Amino acid sequence: MFLEFLRFELRYQLKQPLLWLIAVIFGLLAFGAISTDGVVIGGAIGNVWRNAPSTILTTTGFFTLLGMFVIAIFIAGAMLRDYELGTSDLFFASPVKARDYLLGRFAAGTLACLLIFAFVALGMFLGQFMPWIDPKRLGPVSLMPFVWSLGVIVLPNLLFGGALLALLAALTRSLLMVYLGVLAFFVLWIVAGAMTRDLDNIWIAVIADPFGIRALGRTMRYWAAEERNTQLPAVAGYILANRAVWATVALGMIAAMLHFFSPTRAGTGKARKGKSMVAVVADLPAAARTPAAIAVPRGAPRFDRGATWAMFRRQLHFDLVGVLKSVPFIVMLAFSVLNFIGNVSFIDTLFDAR
Repeated sequence: MFLEFLRFELRYQLKQPLLWLIAVIFGLLAFGAISTDGVVIGGAIGNVWRNAPSTILTTTGFFTLLGMFVIAIFIAGAMLRDYELGTSDLFFASPVKARDYLLGRFAAGTLACLLIFAFVALGMFLGQFMPWIDPKRLGPVSLMPFVWSLGVIVLPNLLFGGALLALLAALTRSLLMVYLGVLAFFVLWIVAGAMTRDLDNIWIAVIADPFGIRALGRTMRYWAAEERNTQLPAVAGYILANRAVWATVALGMIAAMLHFFSPTRAGTGKARKGKSMVAVVADLPAAARTPAAIAVPRGAPRFDRGATWAMFRRQLHFDLVGVLKSVPFIVMLAFSVLNFIGNVSFIDTLFDAR
């Protein structure tokens, strides 16, 4: 059954124009980042080759960070599609295992995201052959940096990001909450980077980044230009520790998703405490259960400016209160304040100015 869900979902994803549109856009951005100074992804290249291993790895790492939005579309979206369309009851009315359903959708969404990053690699690979690039800015053509970035950066990051958003989707059944989760992740990632920038314990700063970008930067921090142009980092030390920790966290989140997921359309599937509404009505006396006839006065409708203005004020108040009291607004406001406090707290260390 797992393979059936995987094949079905993958065919569905590959037929979506949005998948190919995002893949082409990401590929063009990667192409521009390697072939021109007009597009900067992950910082300026500096005095290293445009196709240097360090350039390819850094660019790929920041693309996986941007890929959180892609994961929200193709992995979390796949988890919630049946609930959004109202077809989930149809699926789970048949003897379908939730494990096969979830893992099949998750694997298909991951493969779709992997296709997008294949376009990123293709864009960077083709960018180094453009005739307008100064030959002195190019080194030997090699496929090893792309293979290294795929195995050490892209796959673990897709696993973590997909597991995080899939767990959030399975628990909330809301695509809006998934996108709020993406916003929360970026805010916490920025704040964590600011708070760990000057720590004496480098390991905390390295482990705190689930995407491994800071671990990669720490590993190559004191490399000379020649080393950046020719060498790939060893999968050891900071990089190995970071990848192992967050891969374990990702597997734990996938296990939690399988454990807490309930095929019921709303809630957790557990019986609610207290009496149902039918039982409450049955306990009422017969006189209370029979509605009494009520004479409703007829009012004359008004359509003058005063009535229009009153309706406008009432609608404005109703919508404004609804927005200000809504959970998404409160969550976004809280994370905005957290982001502001995190950046202001370390503004005196900007550019080493104290």
